[in-house]
Amino acid sequence: MDIISDAITPETPVQKMSSFPVTHHRKALLQQTKPSELLAGLPPEDIARIQAEAKRLYLKHWPIVSERSRFVRARIHEVINRMGAPTELEVLPVVESGYNPYALSHAGAMGLWQIMPGTARLLGLRNKPGLNGRRDVVRSTEAAIRYLLQMKKHFGNWPLAFAAYHRGPGSIRKSLRKRPWKPQDGVDNLPLPGITKAYVRHVLGLAALTRMGALEFPAAHKTQPLIVQGPVDLQRLAKASGIDRHDIFRFNPELDYSQYVKGPLTLHVPEDVYPVAQQNLPDATPRKVQIRIRKGDNLWNLARKYGASVSFIRRINPGLKTHLSIGQKLMVPATRQFRASTALNPLLSNGRRILYKVRRGDTLWDIAQRFGTSTRAIARANSLKESTYLQPGDKLWIRARIRPS
Repeated sequence: MDIISDAITPETPVQKMSSFPVTHHRKALLQQTKPSELLAGLPPEDIARIQAEAKRLYLKHWPIVSERSRFVRARIHEVINRMGAPTELEVLPVVESGYNPYALSHAGAMGLWQIMPGTARLLGLRNKPGLNGRRDVVRSTEAAIRYLLQMKKHFGNWPLAFAAYHRGPGSIRKSLRKRPWKPQDGVDNLPLPGITKAYVRHVLGLAALTRMGALEFPAAHKTQPLIVQGPVDLQRLAKASGIDRHDIFRFNPELDYSQYVKGPLTLHVPEDVYPVAQQNLPDATPRKVQIRIRKGDNLWNLARKYGASVSFIRRINPGLKTHLSIGQKLMVPATRQFRASTALNPLLSNGRRILYKVRRGDTLWDIAQRFGTSTRAIARANSLKESTYLQPGDKLWIRARIRPS
């Protein structure tokens, strides 16, 4: 699915680029390059046509997309090489998400590889407390590559593997029973809907362009895993280590929060920053954190729980009333006993409003899981009861937790 335009934001720096020149030296190297495994069997005129189409569509977005890729591509390469897959598969996140790990489609697909919730479950890609599996660079890449390799083995070639990734293997098998296809027939003769054929053309076209050097990815940031024990305030760690406060979440898009209670937590930081970040870990302990009031909470038992006086809690919460409401947010001193903070990863948002069209078999629970919200929140936003039976075609307003950054 092509969501590059949605994934690009005005805040992203763009350098002017009119073309990628191919030098004489590069041309000589290209002539010696072996054919891409992804393009094997396709007619030469087909390859030339899809190259031109991909260049026309993606060249204008390339500075933004390729710059985003620098935060994650080193780890993607490591996974692709370790799993014995073609290196050109690095172009697939360009088509899927514009290399934006926070991208969320209207259907609920998420992450660099735009994995659906049901597919994630089938591939064993599950969330951990405070960590989203589909936004995890390494785990989502392993799941996507494993699935792609399975599709390649099943269908026998990469164009059909990409079609299955886009549309689902069942639909591809059904179409092939009616009209078989092989690469020599050309991509435009795939017995599939136009949107899937376009998707396959885009992936293959980008693979051809990067293979020949007409489009180039910049050098990726190499990272090193840093083991962190909680409690930790990641924005304080970033500041103390000289990392941009948003970059730490670009390197680690799986993070739901900016503060974590317990460890160990594995962060990926640039190799040159690693010694400084490790040295500054003691300074990253949060001084205060935000909690949500639960049933039975009051100022006195919270003060006792967090080792503070009632007057201190009042001082860090100006205007605080004696009566606390369930769900109310409250600042408390940070200790190793505090509950999971509601201080979110700043690249996440509670405010992205999506108009969702209900599909056959959907329930409020399914939709809530897909968009990272709750059945109660969806019901409230649409003046429904949580027990409401949904009909295919119904439209719901949903405030998703994920936004392109």
